[in-house]
Amino acid sequence: MGALWGSLVGFLQSIILTINSVVGNYGVSVILFTLLIRLVLLPMDLKSKASMKKMSALNPEIQKINEKYKNDPEKKNKKVMELYQKHQVSPFGGCLPMLLQMPLMFAMFAALRAISSDQLQGFYVNLINYSNTAIGPALNEFVDKVQNAAAIKQSMGDVFTSLFSNPNNEKLITQLTEVVGSGNMTTIIDGIKNISTPGALNFLKTSESSLRFLWIRNVWIADSPLRDIIGRTIPFMEGGIKGAWNGLFILSGLAGLTSFLQTKLTAPPGDNQQAKTMNMIMPLMSIWFTSMYTSAFSIYWVTSNIFQIVQQLIYNRLNPETKTVKEGAKQ
Repeated sequence: MGALWGSLVGFLQSIILTINSVVGNYGVSVILFTLLIRLVLLPMDLKSKASMKKMSALNPEIQKINEKYKNDPEKKNKKVMELYQKHQVSPFGGCLPMLLQMPLMFAMFAALRAISSDQLQGFYVNLINYSNTAIGPALNEFVDKVQNAAAIKQSMGDVFTSLFSNPNNEKLITQLTEVVGSGNMTTIIDGIKNISTPGALNFLKTSESSLRFLWIRNVWIADSPLRDIIGRTIPFMEGGIKGAWNGLFILSGLAGLTSFLQTKLTAPPGDNQQAKTMNMIMPLMSIWFTSMYTSAFSIYWVTSNIFQIVQQLIYNRLNPETKTVKEGAKQ
Protein backbone atom coordinates (compact mmCIF):
# COMPACT_ATOMS: atom_id res chain seq x y z
CA MET A 1 0.00 0.00 0.00
CA GLY A 2 2.87 2.35 0.89
CA ALA A 3 4.56 1.73 -2.47
CA LEU A 4 1.29 2.44 -4.31
CA TRP A 5 0.80 5.67 -2.41
CA GLY A 6 4.38 6.74 -3.08
CA SER A 7 3.92 6.02 -6.78
CA LEU A 8 0.77 8.15 -6.92
CA VAL A 9 2.42 11.06 -5.13
CA GLY A 10 5.50 10.75 -7.35
CA PHE A 11 3.32 10.68 -10.47
CA LEU A 12 1.55 13.90 -9.45
CA GLN A 13 4.91 15.51 -8.64
CA SER A 14 6.18 14.64 -12.10
CA ILE A 15 3.13 16.28 -13.69
CA ILE A 16 3.72 19.56 -11.84
CA LEU A 17 7.44 19.53 -12.63
CA THR A 18 6.76 18.73 -16.29
CA ILE A 19 4.31 21.63 -16.55
CA ASN A 20 6.85 23.93 -14.91
CA SER A 21 9.57 22.83 -17.31
CA VAL A 22 7.35 24.19 -20.09
CA VAL A 23 5.92 27.38 -18.54
CA GLY A 24 8.89 28.23 -16.29
CA ASN A 25 6.83 29.58 -13.38
CA TYR A 26 5.58 27.62 -10.40
CA GLY A 27 2.58 29.90 -9.80
CA VAL A 28 1.30 29.31 -13.33
CA SER A 29 2.24 25.61 -13.08
CA VAL A 30 0.10 25.14 -9.96
CA ILE A 31 -2.85 26.85 -11.66
CA LEU A 32 -2.59 24.59 -14.74
CA PHE A 33 -2.11 21.50 -12.56
CA THR A 34 -5.19 22.41 -10.48
CA LEU A 35 -7.32 22.86 -13.59
CA LEU A 36 -6.11 19.50 -14.89
CA ILE A 37 -7.01 17.77 -11.61
CA ARG A 38 -10.46 19.40 -11.51
CA LEU A 39 -11.13 18.28 -15.09
CA VAL A 40 -10.14 14.71 -14.21
CA LEU A 41 -12.52 14.81 -11.23
CA LEU A 42 -15.32 16.49 -13.20
CA PRO A 43 -17.24 13.29 -14.13
CA MET A 44 -17.39 12.22 -10.47
CA ASP A 45 -18.41 15.74 -9.43
CA LEU A 46 -21.27 15.79 -11.92
CA LYS A 47 -22.42 12.34 -10.84
CA SER A 48 -22.46 13.48 -7.23
CA LYS A 49 -24.41 16.64 -8.07
CA ALA A 50 -27.00 14.68 -10.08
CA SER A 51 -27.53 12.27 -7.19
CA MET A 52 -27.85 15.09 -4.65
CA LYS A 53 -30.32 16.86 -6.92
CA LYS A 54 -32.55 13.78 -7.05
CA MET A 55 -32.34 13.47 -3.26
CA SER A 56 -33.35 17.11 -2.90
CA ALA A 57 -36.38 16.55 -5.13
CA LEU A 58 -37.50 13.74 -2.82
CA ASN A 59 -37.16 15.76 0.40
CA PRO A 60 -40.86 16.78 0.59
CA GLU A 61 -41.94 13.14 0.32
CA ILE A 62 -39.35 12.03 2.87
CA GLN A 63 -40.57 14.69 5.32
CA LYS A 64 -44.13 13.40 4.90
CA ILE A 65 -42.99 9.85 5.63
CA ASN A 66 -41.01 11.00 8.68
CA GLU A 67 -44.05 12.80 10.04
CA LYS A 68 -46.51 9.98 9.28
CA TYR A 69 -44.36 7.24 10.80
CA LYS A 70 -42.51 9.21 13.47
CA ASN A 71 -43.56 6.71 16.13
CA ASP A 72 -42.60 3.68 14.05
CA PRO A 73 -38.90 3.96 13.04
CA GLU A 74 -38.84 0.54 11.37
CA LYS A 75 -41.82 1.34 9.15
CA LYS A 76 -40.43 4.80 8.45
CA ASN A 77 -37.09 3.43 7.25
CA LYS A 78 -38.87 0.84 5.11
CA LYS A 79 -41.03 3.49 3.41
CA VAL A 80 -38.05 5.75 2.79
CA MET A 81 -36.11 2.89 1.17
CA GLU A 82 -39.13 2.07 -0.97
CA LEU A 83 -39.23 5.68 -2.11
CA TYR A 84 -35.53 5.54 -3.03
CA GLN A 85 -36.05 2.33 -4.99
CA LYS A 86 -39.09 3.74 -6.78
CA HIS A 87 -37.15 6.74 -8.05
CA GLN A 88 -33.85 4.82 -8.44
CA VAL A 89 -31.99 7.01 -5.98
CA SER A 90 -29.16 5.91 -3.70
CA PRO A 91 -28.81 7.75 -0.35
CA PHE A 92 -25.04 7.37 -0.75
CA GLY A 93 -24.95 8.47 -4.38
CA GLY A 94 -23.91 12.03 -3.54
CA CYS A 95 -21.25 11.04 -1.01
CA LEU A 96 -19.56 8.11 -2.75
CA PRO A 97 -18.03 10.09 -5.65
CA MET A 98 -16.72 12.63 -3.14
CA LEU A 99 -15.16 9.87 -1.02
CA LEU A 100 -13.50 8.38 -4.10
CA GLN A 101 -11.86 11.76 -4.74
CA MET A 102 -10.28 11.99 -1.30
CA PRO A 103 -7.20 9.76 -1.90
CA LEU A 104 -6.33 11.75 -5.02
CA MET A 105 -6.74 15.05 -3.16
CA PHE A 106 -4.50 13.91 -0.28
CA ALA A 107 -1.92 12.64 -2.76
CA MET A 108 -1.99 16.01 -4.50
CA PHE A 109 -1.35 17.81 -1.20
CA ALA A 110 1.54 15.43 -0.51
CA ALA A 111 2.97 16.10 -3.97
CA LEU A 112 2.79 19.87 -3.45
CA ARG A 113 4.45 19.52 -0.05
CA ALA A 114 7.25 17.36 -1.46
CA ILE A 115 7.93 19.85 -4.27
CA SER A 116 7.82 22.71 -1.77
CA SER A 117 10.43 21.00 0.40
CA ASP A 118 12.72 20.29 -2.58
CA GLN A 119 12.38 23.80 -3.98
CA LEU A 120 13.00 25.45 -0.61
CA GLN A 121 16.10 23.31 -0.10
CA GLY A 122 17.46 24.36 -3.49
CA PHE A 123 16.54 27.99 -2.90
CA TYR A 124 18.21 28.18 0.52
CA VAL A 125 21.35 26.31 -0.59
CA ASN A 126 21.75 28.58 -3.62
CA LEU A 127 21.08 31.66 -1.50
CA ILE A 128 23.75 30.72 1.06
CA ASN A 129 26.28 30.04 -1.71
CA TYR A 130 25.33 33.31 -3.42
CA SER A 131 25.87 35.22 -0.18
CA ASN A 132 29.18 33.59 0.72
CA THR A 133 30.87 31.20 -1.71
CA ALA A 134 33.46 30.26 0.94
CA ILE A 135 30.75 28.38 2.85
CA GLY A 136 30.28 25.94 -0.04
CA PRO A 137 32.30 22.97 1.28
CA ALA A 138 30.82 23.20 4.78
CA LEU A 139 27.33 23.61 3.33
CA ASN A 140 27.66 20.52 1.10
CA GLU A 141 28.86 18.45 4.06
CA PHE A 142 26.02 19.83 6.22
CA VAL A 143 23.35 18.87 3.68
CA ASP A 144 24.82 15.43 3.06
CA LYS A 145 25.04 14.51 6.75
CA VAL A 146 21.61 15.86 7.70
CA GLN A 147 19.88 14.11 4.78
CA ASN A 148 21.39 10.78 5.82
CA ALA A 149 20.83 11.18 9.58
CA ALA A 150 18.05 8.93 10.92
CA ALA A 151 17.79 11.14 14.02
CA ILE A 152 16.62 14.14 11.95
CA LYS A 153 12.95 13.60 11.18
CA GLN A 154 12.51 16.75 9.08
CA SER A 155 13.18 17.12 5.38
CA MET A 156 16.13 19.28 4.34
CA GLY A 157 13.75 21.96 3.13
CA ASP A 158 12.00 22.06 6.51
CA VAL A 159 15.35 22.19 8.33
CA PHE A 160 16.45 25.24 6.33
CA THR A 161 13.03 26.87 6.74
CA SER A 162 13.29 26.48 10.52
CA LEU A 163 16.86 27.80 10.62
CA PHE A 164 16.10 30.83 8.44
CA SER A 165 12.91 31.71 10.34
CA ASN A 166 14.68 31.28 13.70
CA PRO A 167 18.49 30.93 13.53
CA ASN A 168 18.55 30.78 17.36
CA ASN A 169 16.42 27.64 17.59
CA GLU A 170 18.47 25.93 20.31
CA LYS A 171 16.63 22.60 20.23
CA LEU A 172 17.08 22.13 16.48
CA ILE A 173 20.64 23.43 16.51
CA THR A 174 21.57 20.98 19.28
CA GLN A 175 20.14 18.08 17.23
CA LEU A 176 21.95 19.19 14.10
CA THR A 177 25.24 19.77 15.93
CA GLU A 178 25.27 16.13 17.05
CA VAL A 179 25.10 15.15 13.38
CA VAL A 180 27.34 17.69 11.62
CA GLY A 181 29.69 18.84 14.39
CA SER A 182 29.95 22.21 16.13
CA GLY A 183 32.34 23.73 13.56
CA ASN A 184 30.07 23.15 10.57
CA MET A 185 27.00 24.15 12.57
CA THR A 186 28.54 27.47 13.59
CA THR A 187 29.60 28.18 10.00
CA ILE A 188 26.09 27.52 8.66
CA ILE A 189 24.29 29.53 11.35
CA ASP A 190 26.66 32.49 10.93
CA GLY A 191 26.13 32.34 7.18
CA ILE A 192 22.34 32.35 7.61
CA LYS A 193 22.42 35.24 10.09
CA ASN A 194 24.52 37.33 7.71
CA ILE A 195 21.93 37.05 4.92
CA SER A 196 19.77 40.18 4.82
CA THR A 197 16.31 40.43 3.30
CA PRO A 198 17.46 42.97 0.66
CA GLY A 199 20.33 40.65 -0.29
CA ALA A 200 17.95 37.69 -0.56
CA LEU A 201 15.52 39.79 -2.62
CA ASN A 202 18.29 40.73 -5.04
CA PHE A 203 19.23 37.05 -5.39
CA LEU A 204 15.58 36.16 -6.00
CA LYS A 205 15.19 38.79 -8.70
CA THR A 206 18.33 37.78 -10.57
CA SER A 207 18.35 34.01 -10.17
CA GLU A 208 14.97 32.55 -9.22
CA SER A 209 12.35 33.96 -11.59
CA SER A 210 10.30 30.73 -11.53
CA LEU A 211 9.48 31.35 -7.84
CA ARG A 212 7.86 34.78 -8.40
CA PHE A 213 4.16 35.10 -9.23
CA LEU A 214 2.30 38.41 -9.61
CA TRP A 215 2.76 40.26 -6.27
CA ILE A 216 4.23 37.18 -4.54
CA ARG A 217 8.01 37.15 -4.42
CA ASN A 218 8.51 33.51 -3.40
CA VAL A 219 5.64 31.07 -3.99
CA TRP A 220 7.09 28.62 -1.45
CA ILE A 221 6.64 31.18 1.36
CA ALA A 222 3.21 32.27 2.61
CA ASP A 223 1.43 35.19 0.86
CA SER A 224 1.82 37.34 3.97
CA PRO A 225 3.08 40.80 4.95
CA LEU A 226 4.25 39.20 8.20
CA ARG A 227 6.83 37.00 6.45
CA ASP A 228 9.72 38.03 4.24
CA ILE A 229 10.93 36.12 1.21
CA ILE A 230 13.10 33.76 3.27
CA GLY A 231 10.40 33.02 5.84
CA ARG A 232 11.52 35.32 8.62
CA THR A 233 8.81 36.92 10.75
CA ILE A 234 8.62 40.70 10.38
CA PRO A 235 6.56 43.30 12.28
CA PHE A 236 3.55 44.41 10.24
CA MET A 237 4.50 48.09 10.02
CA GLU A 238 8.14 47.33 9.26
CA GLY A 239 7.11 45.02 6.44
CA GLY A 240 4.85 47.69 4.99
CA ILE A 241 7.34 50.54 5.31
CA LYS A 242 10.47 48.75 4.15
CA GLY A 243 8.77 46.52 1.61
CA ALA A 244 10.18 43.38 3.19
CA TRP A 245 6.97 41.39 2.80
CA ASN A 246 6.61 38.28 0.67
CA GLY A 247 2.88 38.80 0.05
CA LEU A 248 -0.13 40.90 0.99
CA PHE A 249 -2.71 38.38 2.31
CA ILE A 250 -4.53 38.71 -1.02
CA LEU A 251 -4.70 34.95 -1.58
CA SER A 252 -6.03 34.41 1.95
CA GLY A 253 -8.79 36.92 1.31
CA LEU A 254 -9.63 35.29 -2.01
CA ALA A 255 -9.59 31.86 -0.36
CA GLY A 256 -12.11 32.99 2.24
CA LEU A 257 -14.36 34.71 -0.31
CA THR A 258 -14.33 31.87 -2.85
CA SER A 259 -14.88 29.25 -0.12
CA PHE A 260 -17.92 31.23 1.08
CA LEU A 261 -19.36 31.47 -2.44
CA GLN A 262 -18.70 27.80 -3.14
CA THR A 263 -20.39 26.53 0.04
CA LYS A 264 -23.25 28.97 -0.52
CA LEU A 265 -23.84 27.67 -4.04
CA THR A 266 -23.61 24.00 -3.11
CA ALA A 267 -25.67 24.23 0.10
CA PRO A 268 -28.95 22.26 -0.03
CA PRO A 269 -32.12 24.33 -0.20
CA GLY A 270 -34.17 25.04 2.92
CA ASP A 271 -33.37 25.93 6.50
CA ASN A 272 -30.40 23.61 6.97
CA GLN A 273 -28.52 24.60 10.11
CA GLN A 274 -25.59 22.29 9.34
CA ALA A 275 -25.12 23.91 5.94
CA LYS A 276 -25.24 27.38 7.50
CA THR A 277 -22.59 26.38 10.03
CA MET A 278 -20.31 25.02 7.29
CA ASN A 279 -20.82 28.22 5.31
CA MET A 280 -19.34 30.10 8.26
CA ILE A 281 -16.56 27.67 9.21
CA MET A 282 -15.10 26.83 5.78
CA PRO A 283 -14.18 30.43 4.79
CA LEU A 284 -12.49 30.98 8.16
CA MET A 285 -10.57 27.71 7.84
CA SER A 286 -9.55 28.67 4.30
CA ILE A 287 -8.19 32.01 5.48
CA TRP A 288 -6.25 30.34 8.30
CA PHE A 289 -4.71 27.55 6.20
CA THR A 290 -3.71 29.77 3.29
CA SER A 291 -2.20 32.44 5.52
CA MET A 292 -0.01 29.88 7.29
CA TYR A 293 1.06 27.62 4.41
CA THR A 294 2.93 28.24 1.15
CA SER A 295 1.63 30.62 -1.52
CA ALA A 296 1.70 27.71 -3.99
CA PHE A 297 -0.82 25.87 -1.83
CA SER A 298 -2.95 29.04 -1.62
CA ILE A 299 -2.87 29.37 -5.42
CA TYR A 300 -4.14 25.80 -5.69
CA TRP A 301 -6.91 26.46 -3.13
CA VAL A 302 -8.20 29.63 -4.82
CA THR A 303 -7.98 28.15 -8.33
CA SER A 304 -9.87 25.03 -7.26
CA ASN A 305 -12.59 27.11 -5.59
CA ILE A 306 -13.04 29.34 -8.65
CA PHE A 307 -13.26 26.29 -10.93
CA GLN A 308 -15.93 24.71 -8.74
CA ILE A 309 -17.91 27.98 -8.48
CA VAL A 310 -18.00 28.33 -12.27
CA GLN A 311 -18.84 24.63 -12.59
CA GLN A 312 -21.73 24.98 -10.13
CA LEU A 313 -23.11 28.10 -11.84
CA ILE A 314 -23.10 26.35 -15.22
CA TYR A 315 -24.66 23.22 -13.70
CA ASN A 316 -27.41 25.25 -11.99
CA ARG A 317 -28.18 27.04 -15.24
CA LEU A 318 -28.40 23.81 -17.22
CA ASN A 319 -30.29 21.99 -14.45
CA PRO A 320 -32.77 24.38 -12.76
CA GLU A 321 -34.21 23.31 -9.41
CA THR A 322 -37.15 20.94 -9.65
CA LYS A 323 -40.34 21.81 -7.83
CA THR A 324 -41.99 18.42 -7.50
CA VAL A 325 -41.03 14.84 -6.96
CA LYS A 326 -42.32 13.94 -10.42
CA GLU A 327 -40.03 16.47 -12.04
CA GLY A 328 -37.14 15.13 -9.94
CA ALA A 329 -37.91 11.59 -10.99
CA LYS A 330 -37.95 12.50 -14.67
CA GLN A 331 -34.34 13.76 -14.62
